[in-house]
This record gives sequence, C-alpha cells and structure tokens, in this order.
Amino acid sequence: MKFFVLGTHRELSIAEITAVTGISSFASTQGDALLVDTELPSQMLQDRLAGTIKVGSIVGELKEWDKEACAELIASMISAELPRVEFGVSVYDAGDAHKAKELRLQSQKLGLEIKKILKANGKPVRLVTSKEKTLSAVVVTTNKLLERGGEFVLIAQPDTILIGQTDAVQDFEAWSKRDFGRPARDSKSGMLPPKLARMMANLSGKEPTKSSLLDPFCGSGTVLMESALMGFTRVVGSDISPKAVADTKTNIDWLGLAQASVEILLSPAEFLDERVAGPFDAIVTETYLGPALHGNEHAKFLKQNADALSELYRNSFGALKNLLADDGTAVVAFPVFTAGAEPVATRKMMESIGFRVQKVLRYERAGQHVARDIFVMTKEKSSV
Repeated sequence: MKFFVLGTHRELSIAEITAVTGISSFASTQGDALLVDTELPSQMLQDRLAGTIKVGSIVGELKEWDKEACAELIASMISAELPRVEFGVSVYDAGDAHKAKELRLQSQKLGLEIKKILKANGKPVRLVTSKEKTLSAVVVTTNKLLERGGEFVLIAQPDTILIGQTDAVQDFEAWSKRDFGRPARDSKSGMLPPKLARMMANLSGKEPTKSSLLDPFCGSGTVLMESALMGFTRVVGSDISPKAVADTKTNIDWLGLAQASVEILLSPAEFLDERVAGPFDAIVTETYLGPALHGNEHAKFLKQNADALSELYRNSFGALKNLLADDGTAVVAFPVFTAGAEPVATRKMMESIGFRVQKVLRYERAGQHVARDIFVMTKEKSSV
C-alpha cells in the first residue's frame, strides 16, 4: 500500500490520481493522506502527478502507540551502509484527527529514540525537524533525507497507526522554475500555473506516449510545455493573439524543446478545425477568461462580460468538437467570477454543443477575482 500527501486542491488531486492510475476506490480518503493499493513505482507517480506532494510506502502497523517498537522498526529501515544518518518524522491524519494530534506531540520523542538506537551503532546521526507540523518537500529535499536516511511518517487511522517511508517528493525547484522563471509571462492575460496545466493534461486519462493533444487557447504555452514534457506524441497549440503565439515560441525555446515537436498556429479557435488536421486524443485548454478584473466590478458589467464569453465558447467549442477523436477527452478551464455571478459555462451549455460532461472540478485560490471550473468532457455519441 502507498500513501499520497496531496496538495491544496484535494478534490483535483484525487481526480488526477484516479485518471493516471485507473484506481477509483481507495483504502482511505480521509484527512491529510490518501491511502492507495497500487504497485506502481512511487517515483514514476510523483514525476507524473502535479497535485501530489509526497508518495511513500507503508512499511508497518501498530494497533496502539508503542514508541520503542516504532523506533526499532524505523531504525531497522535505515541502511547500515550509510556513513552518516539524517532522518525526519512526520505525522498525517487518515481518518483520526485527534490521534494524529496526539502522535505529533509524541513525534519528537520518537525521533530522539530512533537517534539513540542509531548512535548506539556508532553512527553520526542528525534528526531533522521543522516549525511546521510536517516536513515539507523543501525540507526533505534540501536536507537530502531520502538519500541520507529517510523521512518516516506516522499515519493515524481510527483503529490503527500505519508507519510509512517516503519514497519520492515533488520537485519544487523544477516547478518554480517553469512557473516564475519562464521568460514570457503575461499577468494581464492571466497565467495558468504549470501544476494546474499538468493536472488538466492528466485528467484527460490519456497515456501521453500514445496520444496527441491540442490547446486552442494556448496563451503563453503552459499546457503545451507540460504536455511536451510528459511525452505526448503530437502537441499543437493556437491562439488568436500574435503576442501569445510569440510568447509560446519563446517559452518553448527556453524550455529546450524543439519547436518542431510543438506546432503553434495563429488562429481563432472557432476556425481551427479548418486549419489543422485532427483528430486529437485530448483537447486541454484554459479558455479566454475575459478582461482582467480588480474585484470592484459592477454586477451588470460581469453579466455582460459573461454573455460575451458564453457566445465565444459556444462558437469555439462547436467547431473544436470536430477535432476531438470519438474516444477523446476535453479538459477545459472556464472562468467563474467570484463576485457573485453565475458560472459562465454550464453543463447545459456544453451538452447543447454535443459534449457529455463527466465531472466539473473547482480550482480557486485565496485573493483571486476569477476562479476556474474545470470541465472533463467526452463527445456525445452520434445516433446515426
């Protein structure tokens, strides 16, 4: 069994894991840690998933708290070949928040007990701690815990305490570089975070090395960058804005991807079916979100803006449907104006165009004026 420590958007993270692994029934979905019965390699999962912070393996179980037994087990997991040991302990809740709180109070004592056992074997030992309630991916990575000893976790469930060992953590430096280090960033037009772009590509449920992908509102190319890194066999993007197309080319070059491996076109989405050969296994995109908002817009303005966007979406996706393979999946982020307006895109609207809406997932962050509804859709089967 494996444990997954999820990011801030829990529902999206779980949907992403389901789409990638094909697993929809989990050993536990409660609390901080998701428990999953899978034999898939932890590092492969961590490399693929954007909404997961850590992946690890369950290595033991206690029916009730026993510091000495837990310390002995964890100490035995640390390689005797290491000249120096550095390790840490984190506690997660998987259905029993009260027990997790109690275990956090015990975790420092546990760490010291493990340290005592290891020092008795004549090794230099360092216990890594944090002011936060768990060790972050940053702490685990910068202290090289996975190479020098390990991060061990206690997972609290109502009837048991699981003991786990972290196998892989999110590469925070790579994600930050692609988000903040890319040369072409346009905050006025809105910037799709790379993690969300990767999650959306994963939500398509397609195996990248066997699939093609289209982003018809490519902006500065975030979806295209993530999709190309994932290994999609054909990646095509387009935008109506010459600046967006130029920004995309700049970012693709910066990432070290040959532009020949990513097709970039200047075209309105509603005419794209006349200008590019399909079909595509996946359409993954964040639509045009409308003009930048400041949070003090009048309801009448928001309504007019939403109406204009709705017309754009009907025209665009009526045409884009023709570019989606019969067994393809469209994953689309539509805007939700959080100042009290109704969502711009609705199930009824997309189904009237000819899509079958499988699920709608909300993505929003504190302080944002525009949230996103992420639609996962397939084509409605023809009756002919």
